[in-house]
Amino acid sequence: MTPVTKTLRLSGGSQRSIEDAISTVLARAATSVEDIASFEVVRVRGTVDDAGVPSSYDVTLDIVFNVRDIP
Repeated sequence: MTPVTKTLRLSGGSQRSIEDAISTVLARAATSVEDIASFEVVRVRGTVDDAGVPSSYDVTLDIVFNVRDIP
C-alpha cells in the first residue's frame, strides 16, 4: 500500500544558528507528532544587532509525517 502523509507548517527560532532553530522546531514537533518522515525549510529570517551581527534566527518548516493505517 502506498503511504499517506500529512504536512504541518511550523515556525520557531534560536539565538544560536539556523541549524539550532531547525533542530528546536523538529524536537518540539516530535513531542506531539509521531512518524516524522522529512522536513523542508520554507523560510529563514533573522534579526541583527546595531553592529550588523545576526542576533536571532527564525525558520518556518513544512514537516511531513506518515499517517498511520487504522487496523
